[in-house]
Amino acid sequence: MDGNTRYVIGYDLNDIQVQISYFELNKKRRGKLVSDGENERLGVPTVLCKRKSVKQWSFGTEAQRLIRRDGEAEVNKLLSLALSGRSITIDGEDFNGIDLLILFVRKTLKLLSVYVSVEQIDNFVFTVPELNRDVLSVLERVAAAVPVERSRILFQSYSEAVYCYMIHQPEELWDPECVIFNHDGKSMTAYHMQMNHRTTPVVGVIDKTVYDGLSIPDMSTYYDGEDDEYGDDDVDGSRPSDDEKGQGGTGTQEELHDLKNARMMISSEKEIDAMDEELYGIVHDFLITRTIRSAYLLGPGFDGEWCKKTIGFLCMGRRVFQGNNMYSKGACYYGMDKLYPSEINKRYIFLGEDKLKFNLGIYIDRKGKEEYIALADGGENWYDISAEVEFLLKGGSKVQLIVTPLDGKEIRVMDIVLDGLPDRPTKTTRLKLWVMFSSGNTLKAIVKDMGFGEIFQSSGLAWDRELTIE
Repeated sequence: MDGNTRYVIGYDLNDIQVQISYFELNKKRRGKLVSDGENERLGVPTVLCKRKSVKQWSFGTEAQRLIRRDGEAEVNKLLSLALSGRSITIDGEDFNGIDLLILFVRKTLKLLSVYVSVEQIDNFVFTVPELNRDVLSVLERVAAAVPVERSRILFQSYSEAVYCYMIHQPEELWDPECVIFNHDGKSMTAYHMQMNHRTTPVVGVIDKTVYDGLSIPDMSTYYDGEDDEYGDDDVDGSRPSDDEKGQGGTGTQEELHDLKNARMMISSEKEIDAMDEELYGIVHDFLITRTIRSAYLLGPGFDGEWCKKTIGFLCMGRRVFQGNNMYSKGACYYGMDKLYPSEINKRYIFLGEDKLKFNLGIYIDRKGKEEYIALADGGENWYDISAEVEFLLKGGSKVQLIVTPLDGKEIRVMDIVLDGLPDRPTKTTRLKLWVMFSSGNTLKAIVKDMGFGEIFQSSGLAWDRELTIE
C-alpha cells in the first residue's frame, strides 16, 4: 500500500446493503480517476447479530450466516433504527440504535482498510436515500465516530450521487435527459435527469418518482426438488391425497414430484408474466412522452430474466445498462469534484432538493462605494451554509437581502425590518448579520445591533427572522 497515494471514498449507507467504492487520485493529472476493478466495491448486508456464546458482534454476510445457522439475535434496518431514536433489548441488555449503526459502520471500514488507510483519505462521502434534518443529525453522530477528519467528511442524497455519476459519463448518454430505475424487489424509484440549456451554467435537475407495490416473486417459496416427501402443502393449499403419495395409486414418486414441480412452475410463470406486464406498463407510460437516450437499471429487483418484456421495450432505441454501485461511485465523483473541479463542473450545476436554487447576497457601503457581498451561492447544499457579515447601515431601519434565482427569473429583494432600532445619524449603526437555512427555501436570519464604538453603545437588540423564498 503506497502511503503517498490519495483516495476519495464513497459510502452508500442504507437499510439493505452497504456499498463502498474508492477512487485513487492521480495528482499528476488532476481529477484523473484510477479504479481498482475487482475490489472497488465491497457489498455488505446492513445486518448485525450478537453472538451469545462469545458475547461479541458479527456483521454483514457472517451475521446472516450465524442468524440462519445458530439462531443468533438479528438487528437489521440499522439506518431506520438509528433514525427512530429507539433502543432494542437483546439478552436482557439495551442497545441504542445510533450506537449499533456506528458499530456497523466502523466494522465495515475495517474491510476498506485492506485497500486504503485512513491517512490516505482526502474526502469521505456518505450518500443516503434521502437527506433531511433527522438524517443529517444521525450522519453527524456517525461522522464523529469515523477516524477521518470531520472537514473531509461530506454528505449527499442518492439524487445527487446519480447526477455526479452521470455527468462523468459520455454526454450523449445523459444530455438532454436520461433515467435511472432502482428496483429493490418491493418498490421501484425512477430518477429522471434533465438538463436545462436555457441557463448559464446549464442546470441539471432530477425528478424522483416512487412506485410501490412491485414485489417480485420469491422463488425460494417454489419447489426446489429437496422437499421432504410431500411434507409441504401443495400450491393450491390442499394436502396431497393417498393416491398422490403413491400409496395404492398408480403414479410413481418421481412422477408425482414432477407433477408438483410443473404446477408450481406454471403458477410461477403466470405470476412473473403478470408482474412483468405491470412493470412494462409503468415504464412504457414513463418513457413514451420523454426523449430518453439511456436507461440504467439498479437493484436486486432487476436480477434474473423475469422482466423480459420490460427490458425489450427499454432497449428499443436506447442504451440500457445494469449495475449495483452507482450511488457509491457517484459519491466518489462528488468527493473528487470538491477537491479538483473539472471543466464540466463549470458548465453544469445540479439543483436538487438539497441545493439552493438562487444566490443570496447583500449590498453594503464600503469606502463610499456600494459593494455586493455573497452570503450563499446557488447549487450549494442548504445544510452546509452558515454565513455572517458586519456592516454599517446606510440609512433607514431595514436590511435588504438580494435573491437572484438561477433559472433567470427576476431578482427579488427581501426586507428584514429592524423594529425599535435607535434613531442614529447615517452610517453610525453597525450591524452583524448571520444567515443559515433550515431547508432549500427557508432562510433563518439574525441581525444584531453592534452600536458604533464608543460613540453609540449597542442597544442589545437582535432580530430573528425566518423567511421563505419561493
